[in-house]
Amino acid sequence: MSEIKKVEIRVTGMACAGCSGAVERALSGLDGVKSANVDLARKIAYVEYDPAKLTLQDLKRAVERAGYKAA
Repeated sequence: MSEIKKVEIRVTGMACAGCSGAVERALSGLDGVKSANVDLARKIAYVEYDPAKLTLQDLKRAVERAGYKAA
């Protein structure tokens, strides 16, 4: 197994706990994500993932498929 990588993804469009939960579920559902936590107030998703299985772009696409913008 490769080394786990940690990233912060700025997420816009979230307005409530349901929104942050949807982003967390979208990220956590990806094979290779070890953990995903969303800070609604700061609008940041903190993700630990295996870069051998996923790229940062994969993570951002998952956020966007959930209906939010990722930067």
